[in-house]
Amino acid sequence: MENELSNLRKPFEEDLAVLLKSVADRANWSCIGRRSDWMDVFSHKIKAAAHQPSVPRFVDRLCYSLGVQSPTDAVSAELIRRLDSQGADVLKALRKETIYYMLTSLEVK
Repeated sequence: MENELSNLRKPFEEDLAVLLKSVADRANWSCIGRRSDWMDVFSHKIKAAAHQPSVPRFVDRLCYSLGVQSPTDAVSAELIRRLDSQGADVLKALRKETIYYMLTSLEVK
């Protein structure tokens, strides 16, 4: 049986990791989910936001749900456009493999 992880190409995975890391870095985790582990809260927020119809809407929803005004400077409009060019696949991957993509964002330096 073939591996059933998403078929996002490496550049999209890397862009997605940068995007998620930049949002996580801006969140004030001491005020969010005080009774839960921050990674549990973050993965839940990613999964919920991934039901939006486009990557720009996903970013808006994720930032809003975490009280973040915008991602860090590491995220450009071009990065969001690249991800949105494969938006259906990116959002499906985030819904189905939330923890994997959250963990890849932790590897971004």
